Amino acid sequence: MKTLLAAILIISPLAASAAVPKAPTLLLPQVVSSTEIRWFFKNNEPKAVAFELWDVLGRRMISQVANPKATYIAETNVVPADPDMACGRYVVAVDDKGGRSFGQVMTYPCVRTPPVAPPVPTVEIIDSKIINVTASSGDNDPASGIGIYEIQRGNWVSPGSMFVAEPEMLTPGAWGADIGSKLIGLRPNSSYTFAARAQSVTGELSKWSEKKFFRMPAEKGDAFAPSLSQIGESTGLLGKTLIQTFVTKKQMPTIAGIVKGDAVTVTLDDRPYLAEIKGTGEVKSFSFTPTSKIGEGYHYIRLGAHRDGTIAWTPTVEFVVKK
Repeated sequence: MKTLLAAILIISPLAASAAVPKAPTLLLPQVVSSTEIRWFFKNNEPKAVAFELWDVLGRRMISQVANPKATYIAETNVVPADPDMACGRYVVAVDDKGGRSFGQVMTYPCVRTPPVAPPVPTVEIIDSKIINVTASSGDNDPASGIGIYEIQRGNWVSPGSMFVAEPEMLTPGAWGADIGSKLIGLRPNSSYTFAARAQSVTGELSKWSEKKFFRMPAEKGDAFAPSLSQIGESTGLLGKTLIQTFVTKKQMPTIAGIVKGDAVTVTLDDRPYLAEIKGTGEVKSFSFTPTSKIGEGYHYIRLGAHRDGTIAWTPTVEFVVKK
């Protein structure tokens, strides 16, 4: 009896220790993408046939790999730019009898993945001069900051004014990109290109969203309105649609065309000027050249033909002065 008891006392601790696989050694994790983290480890159990990734905080198994030669376990479907991060991870070795190692006293450090490009901004027309531009966090954590950029003019969108250049991203809590930013005082036929970008709480930036091109509706032109033939070096415009953006490199561009009337008013950026009229027949030519440089960027003209005491107007025409 004493011999049997001694044998049990000797064998039992050995059997118990052999039943528990050795825990892997944690190595540095790697952020593979915005939605995937690879948790690397070194296997210390010769009898291991599989490995499991566990979340110590949630007390749940995240994923497993049935490969005794595995060196990492991938965690996928991670929320991009999650401010709470992926924390408290550890790896468990599983032997051929289903035994599992204990989790490490020290777990992996917390890891945050970068944000992904948000969805393309949406544009809603409020009235003839107001639009609402909206961006959302998309697949990113809702705590991500979202900025909307107007590419043609090179400025961040702000609700306080039409466009305000800012050196840093503005968060939704500061200016409401996710609920919409109103742009007021827009001109008819003016064009815009919007793109959105996400920023994590640590400042990491996503790629840009797809671009959203938008043009405000133009006014309906009046009968007998002047016909535009030239803006700077953009010539041969007779018969072409005015619902486009013309380009010139001249900061004192000549604006010319033909008209059936006695005079032509050129409103350049809301300032009226009289064009020079040439010819004596029913159809005359007109031209106007600013007396000073108007500067690079977007400008707007509208042409009015004076005839029989009335004025017939074209739609607003957009053109841009580029280097």
